[in-house]
Amino acid sequence: MKNYSVIIIGGGPAGATVGQYLKEKNIDCLIIEKRGSYRDKVCAGGIPLGIINLLPDNLKNFEKMEYDILSIDYGGKLSNRVKLNKPFLYGVERTKFDHHLRKGLNVHYNEKFIDFNNEKNNISVHTDKTTYTAKFLVGADGVGSRVSILSSLARKKRFILGEEKEVFQKNITEPNTVKLFLRYNYLGYGWMLPKQNHYSAGSGALQKYFLNSSKGTVEKFDKRKGTTKIYPISLWGGEESLTSGRIALAGEAGNLVDPFTAAGIYPAMLSAKLLTGVIGKALKNGKSNLQEYNKLVIDELGEEFNCALLLSKMFYPFLPLIKNVIVNRSTIQQAMENISSGYISYKTFYRKVQRTRKIPVKIAYFLVQKFAN
Repeated sequence: MKNYSVIIIGGGPAGATVGQYLKEKNIDCLIIEKRGSYRDKVCAGGIPLGIINLLPDNLKNFEKMEYDILSIDYGGKLSNRVKLNKPFLYGVERTKFDHHLRKGLNVHYNEKFIDFNNEKNNISVHTDKTTYTAKFLVGADGVGSRVSILSSLARKKRFILGEEKEVFQKNITEPNTVKLFLRYNYLGYGWMLPKQNHYSAGSGALQKYFLNSSKGTVEKFDKRKGTTKIYPISLWGGEESLTSGRIALAGEAGNLVDPFTAAGIYPAMLSAKLLTGVIGKALKNGKSNLQEYNKLVIDELGEEFNCALLLSKMFYPFLPLIKNVIVNRSTIQQAMENISSGYISYKTFYRKVQRTRKIPVKIAYFLVQKFAN
């Protein structure tokens, strides 16, 4: 029976980042990935510039697009585009980025995690191939996290469904432009992000509205041929415990996904970095509790995500009311400047909404405060 200090279930950005920081601390770990090295899922691939600060020094140089133009189309009726004098967002191809994050790590591909048993001084981890023991178990296994289910942590309550297609094209036009599409679906949005030799075109909406009104939305603004894939994404729905004894969840396994944009890479990697620090201290001090991780996550993401959740309840349902404000050049530029600072600050936006003099926004804010759950 092979023993490790830490076993990580899932080799996406959260799991790989945990692995890299553990490796940096000379802590032995194993990543168990149920799929092969290629992980197929809906992901626009847009990541904030602040991602650089979450990467170990040996991984800071990675293949990426740089976007300095944001275009917004409201139902084909209103549109605007703004260019900054600097990038406000990076774009990555998920397969290449995931490979980059797993560089030099011990990963067992095509091995399925089954369950675990808590022992006195460690955890037994069972897969479809063998059994391991570890001091700590990290669930970084995404939306369908089996670690989450078995440990009764971070129950999945708030989902969107996303659809995406990749359109291959030799000569990419507007390679530095992110395009957003509003009001093409209900309570969601669409996107187009150019990559090295293709476009990522997709859309997403809350699960209960997706099948009735949003499925196929991407075809409304991009009719080019491409295979469409659909996946669920589990959003932040409020503060929950992410640890139980020797077990902890990172990234989407713990619902650490931006509730406004459904972006998950940055919070996944941030949570992974925080968790690794707690694991390192626990191993050094001979402790079996990772409770400190909960506080660190709330301190870093709690208020931002709560503001993002409130803004999402004001933004998507009330788009017809506030559309002229959203598509205004000044609003777009403020958003781009905010994002370009490293990671979007929802607290900043929320304070601006509270102080706004724009009547449509004041109405939407009042209704959300009065009626939103």
